Amino acid sequence: MADSWSTDAHKTLNAPYDNGIILCKNRKALTDALQMEGSYIIYSDKRDGMLYTMEMSRRARSVELWAALKSLGKNGVKLLVENFHKKAQYFAKKLKDNGFEVLNEICFNQINIYVGDDDATQKILSAIQESGVCWCGGSKRFGKPFIRISVCSYKTTYEDIDKSVEAFVEARRINK
Repeated sequence: MADSWSTDAHKTLNAPYDNGIILCKNRKALTDALQMEGSYIIYSDKRDGMLYTMEMSRRARSVELWAALKSLGKNGVKLLVENFHKKAQYFAKKLKDNGFEVLNEICFNQINIYVGDDDATQKILSAIQESGVCWCGGSKRFGKPFIRISVCSYKTTYEDIDKSVEAFVEARRINK
């Protein structure tokens, strides 16, 4: 029911980082906000891309997004999103089963974990990053550090997740 919203395509659709999406119900409001003026600006009778971006002369970043959407189709995007969610739920459950504290409800593809105390959480994050088994980043929530896991590659398998959980268990064991 929103008039507009924005999101990034890079995690779910594996598009480049600078590939944001804006959906706006009122086309004129969007184009007016991004309008440029100058005697050298000549508009066509077609959809001018420069009216839908803040940078008139940027490369065609949306080509990668269009290609991903075109090749996947509506059903492919649906399956991709559902698989990321299922795999994130599986990852979170395996971590919980191994004594890790999952801080968030798994609504999509993000898992936030805490490992007993701030120092242990930081040490395990460093060990995981150095292991090369999987990549995850760190962040803070209410001033406490946590490990942020994103299931965001369509190539991620359940076996990859099992190996990653093993790496977490091993990192915790060697950092006690």
